[in-house]
Amino acid sequence: MATGAQAQDLTAHDWSGVYLGASIGGVGGSGKVEATTSDGFVGSYFTSPDPEQIAATVAGPLSQWRATGGVFAGYGQQWDNLYLAVEGSANSLSFDGSRSSGAVYLSNPDGQFTHRLSATADWQATVRARLGLAQDRWLGYVTGGAAVTRIKLDATFADDFLGAGAAGHSASDDTVLGFVLGSGGEYALNDRWTARVEYLYADYGKVSTSSVVTNPAFPVFSNDLDTSFRFRTHTISVGLHHRF
Repeated sequence: MATGAQAQDLTAHDWSGVYLGASIGGVGGSGKVEATTSDGFVGSYFTSPDPEQIAATVAGPLSQWRATGGVFAGYGQQWDNLYLAVEGSANSLSFDGSRSSGAVYLSNPDGQFTHRLSATADWQATVRARLGLAQDRWLGYVTGGAAVTRIKLDATFADDFLGAGAAGHSASDDTVLGFVLGSGGEYALNDRWTARVEYLYADYGKVSTSSVVTNPAFPVFSNDLDTSFRFRTHTISVGLHHRF
């Protein structure tokens, strides 16, 4: 018959090793749309208070929730109850949102402007450290590291001032580095298979695109218009992984 100490040794779970898994869940992409331009210089199409009005009208949120799936792999080592791991992950975003806005010019009530920004991001990947406390088959952890995604922006400005009106269009396609923080918990189903639940927050800062706004009726006048989008994601997932 095994003693209590022997029985504990037989059932204690070791979290050390290489692991590979997959996850599913939901991901929310969100951010703030902003636009900036200026006036008061020779050759400016906009007049006061157009820049301030455009900035105030365009500013606003853009958010979207989608289902997500991904894969992850890493290596962890356990010392007593302390657990430390390095993990890489990749998951789908399927973010494809747009924000439209517009107003009548305060400087000229006979004209109005519109602005539209479309933003897309298909995936994100992370490289993270995980620090946790293990209690037999249970593991709780916090995690943090670097995140990367590819963000595409498409911005359009137009007005109906004097006939054809002014127009400006720009697009950008950037691979952006950010940071990621999160926490999670795992339960070892047996010596090889483990289930997990995890939350991750990633912040990619601002991405921007710049256009030149011109009106055919005044070809010598123009303005640069910068449109920016601060992109963040919130990911909640459940996963299953195999430790080798």
